Amino acid sequence: MFSELGERVSNWLRCNPATGLFGRVLDTWGRTPLRRLFPAQASIASVFKVIGGNFATSAISFFTSILIARWTSPYDLGVWNAALLVTVYAPILQVGVFNGLNRELPYFIGSGDKAKAQTMAESAFAWCLILAAASVVLTAGAAAWFGHHGQRRLCYTAMAVGANVICYWVTLYLTTTYRTNAEFGRLAQNTVAVAMIGVGLVLLVWFFRYEGILLRASLLSILGVGALYYRRPMPVRPRWNKPAIVHLVRIGLPIWLAGQAAAIFIALDRMILVRSPEMLGYFTIAIQTAAFARTIPAAFTIVLYPQMAHRYGETHNAMAIWQIAKKGAIGACLFGLLAGCCGWFLAPHVVKILVPKYLPGAVSAQWASFMGLAMGLYVFDNVYVVIGKLELFILNYCIGAAIFFVAWFLLTRGFGAPQLIATAQSMLLATLVMAVTSLFVSHRACSKHDRRLAELCLDN
Repeated sequence: MFSELGERVSNWLRCNPATGLFGRVLDTWGRTPLRRLFPAQASIASVFKVIGGNFATSAISFFTSILIARWTSPYDLGVWNAALLVTVYAPILQVGVFNGLNRELPYFIGSGDKAKAQTMAESAFAWCLILAAASVVLTAGAAAWFGHHGQRRLCYTAMAVGANVICYWVTLYLTTTYRTNAEFGRLAQNTVAVAMIGVGLVLLVWFFRYEGILLRASLLSILGVGALYYRRPMPVRPRWNKPAIVHLVRIGLPIWLAGQAAAIFIALDRMILVRSPEMLGYFTIAIQTAAFARTIPAAFTIVLYPQMAHRYGETHNAMAIWQIAKKGAIGACLFGLLAGCCGWFLAPHVVKILVPKYLPGAVSAQWASFMGLAMGLYVFDNVYVVIGKLELFILNYCIGAAIFFVAWFLLTRGFGAPQLIATAQSMLLATLVMAVTSLFVSHRACSKHDRRLAELCLDN
């Protein structure tokens, strides 16, 4: 059901007169000499499928978020966004198992050891179910505690956040198994299908207001897991294998630590505004816009990362995977620039017409529109993960965090800029500086890696 609905939506987006231009632009891009930006024609199709799916999903989500904003107060949205910060720290429980699977699955397939790849997938699935069961217990305990103290709203909030965390484990495992070009189309169809269902579920917010937000978020998480599981590419059974889990932790824990640095960095704008739920509510428009813009570089990363790991498993040539990242970064920056220009001109008009009570956050949304451009060079960060130079990954995000806080204090204290605008500008500047740093540092790391490998070969 989900796949058929996703296919219909994808065809409608490409063939409908109102949206067919997007599909024709993508087709034209694929037929031009610009296709050399990508390593293979299959990669072009995969990137476009993911971008198309993310574009449709983000557009639908943005539309529903506007309806939600019209029906709820900025304070209630601020409370929900603050509660969702729990999901930034919850992934600590997985201790890097899924990060290890994300790296090792294409690596072992590239090196020809498919049996070991399947063993890793089975073990990670077992760990996923253990985490889900533990999250059920923790959620029940938190909800019971708030209920016992008569805090009904916080009780419901704890249950909704818990449902998101529980489904997050399964979603994280299943998405790591989508590794080939043929599977990215199904992944995009699944996300579009769930987003379309979310349009109907937005009526829950109209009927129940804040409680409707909680119920809708929980149902979408559950449906998202169902869509991914329905056509999962690796239908393995969970099987506990201690050596495999230990191997995944050894590989994945450093990757997870680096990923946590990225997650904390992305949440800095919310953290610095969390003391004022109303201001954070106004900033929701910027958060949604930035999330929309980030889908562009994310699409390139989703497609190119397994190819980079696969290529490294075959050749162990670091500069070869850096070249893959370079081609993806060029495409991501071009699309990110286009999205940023559109967002800059459209954001204030959309907010004024559809959600006028959120107008204080319109300028912040304009700046957030260029987040896709700033993160276009983010593809280079995957080089660190593939070649095992995660200390450079973490260093990049430490630099980005430092730039964010320095810029925020200078803009707010030195120049008297409003906090909402300063927050968006600081995040954009920090992301851009961090991404440019990654471009040069990753190139040097790859050159050094290949020289050392050549020296070892000569010695042997």
